[in-house]
Amino acid sequence: MRRGLRWRILIVFMAIGLAGWQFSYTVRLGRLTPEQKLTMTEEEMKQLNKKALHLGLDLQGGMHLVLEVDKSKLSPDEAKDATNRVLEVLRNRIDQFGVFEPTIQKQGTDRIAVQLPGVLDRQRAKDVIGKTAQLEFRLVESALKTQRLLEAIDRVVMSAESVAVEDTLDYTVRPLLSLIRRHRADFVVDDRYRSTFNKYTSLPEAARLMPEGQEFLWGQETYIEGRKFRPIYLVRKDPELTGAAIVDAEVGIGSSDNPNEVRVDLTMTRQARAKWAAITGGNVGRRLAIVLDRIVQSAPVIRERIASGRSQIEMGLSPLEEAKDLAIVLRAGALPAPVKVIEERSVGPSLGADSIRSGVRSLVIGGVVVLLFMLVYYSVSGFVAGIALVLNLVFVLAVLSGFRASLSLPGMAGLVLTIGMSVDANVLIFERIREELLAGKTVRAAIDNGYSKAFRTILDANMTTLLAAVILWIFGTRFAMGPVTGFAVTLSIGIVCSFFTAIVVTRVIFDVATLKRQPKKLLI
Repeated sequence: MRRGLRWRILIVFMAIGLAGWQFSYTVRLGRLTPEQKLTMTEEEMKQLNKKALHLGLDLQGGMHLVLEVDKSKLSPDEAKDATNRVLEVLRNRIDQFGVFEPTIQKQGTDRIAVQLPGVLDRQRAKDVIGKTAQLEFRLVESALKTQRLLEAIDRVVMSAESVAVEDTLDYTVRPLLSLIRRHRADFVVDDRYRSTFNKYTSLPEAARLMPEGQEFLWGQETYIEGRKFRPIYLVRKDPELTGAAIVDAEVGIGSSDNPNEVRVDLTMTRQARAKWAAITGGNVGRRLAIVLDRIVQSAPVIRERIASGRSQIEMGLSPLEEAKDLAIVLRAGALPAPVKVIEERSVGPSLGADSIRSGVRSLVIGGVVVLLFMLVYYSVSGFVAGIALVLNLVFVLAVLSGFRASLSLPGMAGLVLTIGMSVDANVLIFERIREELLAGKTVRAAIDNGYSKAFRTILDANMTTLLAAVILWIFGTRFAMGPVTGFAVTLSIGIVCSFFTAIVVTRVIFDVATLKRQPKKLLI
């Protein structure tokens, strides 16, 4: 056996085996029916998705967002690395949201591009990403003090302006208090009159009555007799603790008022537990508001000193999904600055399926046409080129899935281009072999010389194309151009694989076929 042939055979079989093993996950995932997926555990599906070929946003559907970080309220020092800190928080949130293979990239100084393949619930995803999640624990003033303050503000409002009458005489007599009613321990305002309440309490005369270091905050909406109300709380401006004290947040079911109510259980850091115990121990009987993004989520009464470092956010009538999302953003931490969505694009799953069908059709048609040409023009040797072509596709897809790269629509274009390049290398080799045969060389000598003479040309052509693909990848990554990056990655992998199949795989086939038989003629 020729020197090194055993090793080359071993390398080829190892490559085929590894590629087949890696590609089998993609085949298995693609053959799963919806019913079979339901019988699998979440962990099994996660592992299978992790090892299978990932489809890009344009092929499986999803969301593309461009976010802008609002640094207007940050100090110069805080604004310096705000975008990078927002990037890390978003990455944590999206990871916990369960999106597989998201793309999160910084654009310029204050923008972040986010791609979420497979995400179809747009509003939920935007809520998780855009929620600032500033969690605070603030003491609530007593109902008596709140009542007195509201009455005082009501008097100054009456004297400060002529109040517009809407439908009852009470509005003319008690402009502020007529908007408020008591519901259990809370002061609640009909949601239709929130702006009126804000207008009255922000009057200069009313603002002067506000106690130093206190402010009104709204609570979550609640329904009373079929109408939507919102509680109002008089709370301290300075929080007793912030979200930095939270080490974990989990969803739970049941509260003191409703066994079916969802809640979020919070666990505090070891350092915060002592402070939490001191706060609760020194304020037994008072209410403590749990405030998220300036909305009071709940305001339970402190019954006793809590030394365990645990607390709860009662979610009222909110659905379970909302509680899960809140737990995610609390675990991931608060954004250092608000973000706003300045660009949003969505790709539906049906459009992605159409793209997949079109891409696969183009691959099949292109491959079959090329294969037929090779068979007609190069006979049996063309069949060898066909084997290399198929292996090349399997190698590329296996490498893509192995390195967790996503196959996008531009990536499929790169795959089609790879088919052409793979055949181009074989054409160069076969033509050189033909020349050697016409010059009177033996089959073995013609094969050796053909590969030897074509090697340099093939290497140069692949290196220049690979260099262009690397440049495309650099620009695509730097300027967050996903399609360019996808094309460059697929093309780069395709070049390496086509070089291997053209130079190594086909050579092994020719060597094995001609080594013992010593044929007098080669069908090429």
